[in-house]
Amino acid sequence: MATTKKQVISGYHRPVCPECECEMRPETNGVGVLDMASFGPYKIYDADLWKCPKCGKKVIGGFGIGALAHHNDDIFQPLVDAYQERDKLYKNYEYIKEGTDAN
Repeated sequence: MATTKKQVISGYHRPVCPECECEMRPETNGVGVLDMASFGPYKIYDADLWKCPKCGKKVIGGFGIGALAHHNDDIFQPLVDAYQERDKLYKNYEYIKEGTDAN
């Protein structure tokens, strides 16, 4: 598949900052995103952390095709621990956490 300068290798468009109207840049590849359910950790994904070069806002995108593991898989906790040890683990709650800005 041919790509343009606006696309990453996967063929998807790079994230755009809606405030600055410019493409975001990859800041960290290979971050872990831990989906949190009402009962606790549920799934873990590998993704990329993007940052706006003008305002510094960040977004996580570039998720793989599916979850790396589910909570009942043997590899689940070792994966969570590995991302956490490298300070590359982000939690995705199914609700807005108290004390955070919903916007």
